[in-house]
This record gives sequence, structure tokens and C-alpha cells, in this order.
Amino acid sequence: MSKLSTKFFAAPALLPVLLLSQLQQDTQGGIGNQQLNEQSMLAVNWVQQSGEYRALTYQAFNIAKLTFDTAKSKNITCPAIIVDIDETVLDNSPYQAGLLDTNNGFEIITWNQWIKEEKAKAVPGAVEFVNYVNKNGGKVFFISNRDEKSAKDAKSNDLEIATINNLKSVGFTGVNGQTVLLKGEFTKKIDGKENTSKQWRVEAVKNGNADGKRYTVIALIGDNLNDFDETIGKNNQQRRDHVDKNRSFYGMFNITKGIVKPAYIAIPNPMYGNWETGIYNPLIFKKQSPFDMTPGERNQQRRESLNQWFGK
Repeated sequence: MSKLSTKFFAAPALLPVLLLSQLQQDTQGGIGNQQLNEQSMLAVNWVQQSGEYRALTYQAFNIAKLTFDTAKSKNITCPAIIVDIDETVLDNSPYQAGLLDTNNGFEIITWNQWIKEEKAKAVPGAVEFVNYVNKNGGKVFFISNRDEKSAKDAKSNDLEIATINNLKSVGFTGVNGQTVLLKGEFTKKIDGKENTSKQWRVEAVKNGNADGKRYTVIALIGDNLNDFDETIGKNNQQRRDHVDKNRSFYGMFNITKGIVKPAYIAIPNPMYGNWETGIYNPLIFKKQSPFDMTPGERNQQRRESLNQWFGK
């Protein structure tokens, strides 16, 4: 999940954000962060108010349950489900709503404050599904790009503790330091730099480093395509093509020559994500990253990406 310098990017799963001073500088074409924030109001309303959102999350977890039951019927050993946390099993839409009517975008300070409040509710259907798996011979791992602690010099993993407390408070079972794997755990050095990809935490589940037992991952559940494959592509054409190419994995795991390839199960999230950065082409403005773009430039490319029909 991506964190751009607007309200749309509250999830902690991707790239770093700009400083607040940078967030508030641009008013190109009369567009500032407050105007971009306003564009998300209906998306937040949809998550918080619509029956359709709940229907889709229940549908996703029903498919996940069917996937798990199918794996059990095929005697797959040590089946595990990996779930993202934010907007997959915990609903952070109140944080998103709180940015409306402000000129603030995502800020790590306020995000960490929200986490430590432990007030996120469960996504509909998530608790029942997770508890069903844990009760019936499977195991669920929560892999998120939330940070473990709010500061590098913090004496405790305060964000990990708050996350575990929040998950437990809404009814999830099997929640502990071994099943909740946050950014910073099981990293790898690549070209001399620490790489915090979720891939290494998924591998830790498979190879037994997570809790001492090897698991067969049968499903990945998330609200962002990057929860399934972090090499899926940056622009939306690449991402759509990847989905089309891998359509057989959505909702179904595959067994090829004895190797289980997990199902991809998507949870709807219209509020933020890599789908937004996928809209932008910063090179048009001679910039290297979407995070360098001004609110006005992002607004322009949002409009230009629309497939519009104009009546006579």
C-alpha cells in the first residue's frame, strides 16, 4: 500500500512520504492538499456506509474459507493463510476521514498515533474467517508494513504491541509476536542496503523461521496487488496486464508438479493504494517520483486518466 502526500495514502505499506512543509507548499492551479483530500470523501463514505462494501468483504472471506477447506480436503500439510492488516482485516477509514477538511496528507506521526489508539474496527468477515482457520488445523499470519516501533530509539516495539492489542480487542485469535510480522522483521541485505520486503516474511513462514514450523501458504489476502506480488509493476497498465495474465490465481490456489501456488484474494479499498501512484507519470513534469509531484500536477493527471463521455 502506498503512501503519497495526500489523504489517499494512509496505509503504512509502501514508500516514505514528504515532509509536512512540502505537503502544504503547492497551490498550483488553486489545488492544494485539502482539495485533493476532498476528492476522497465518497470513497470513505462508501467504505463506512455502503452495504456493497460489506458484501464484497464477506464475499472475499467466503472465497478464502472455501479455499482453505479445499486445501484441507486435498490433505495439504500445514496450510497457512497470510493476510495484510490495514484495510484487509482492520478498517482505518476513521483516520482517512480525519484528514478531510484539512491541508494535511499522510503523516507518520499522526498515523502512529492512530495505531497506538487501538481503535480500528475489524473488516466485515475477517474475524470469523481467521478464527475458523486457526480452529480447524490451519494458521493465519498477519504480515504488514506497519513499523514495529514509533522511533528507532524507542525502548519497546510500541506499534507492534498496539497492533497485537487492537487485533485481539476486536476478536482475532492466534495473535502474537510470531504471527504478527511487521516491517523490519526478517529483512535481507541487498547491495549493502536493508530490504524490508514482505517477501522475506512470507519466506520465513514457509521455511519455519517465523515460529519454528514449516507451512504451505495456500492464500494471500490483501487490499493491494502488491500484497500478492511486489514486482507487479508501477503503472496501472502494467498492473492490469499482470492481473489479466494471472487471472487463474484470483480466488483459487494451483498445484503444479506438487508445488502449491497460493490463491490471491482481494479486499476492496477505494481510499488509497498503489493504484493511485499507478495513475501518475512524474517524468512529464521532469520529476523522478510521484512523491515529488505537486497537488496540482497530481490533480491534472487524475483528470487526464479518466475515460470520459460527453453528451451532446
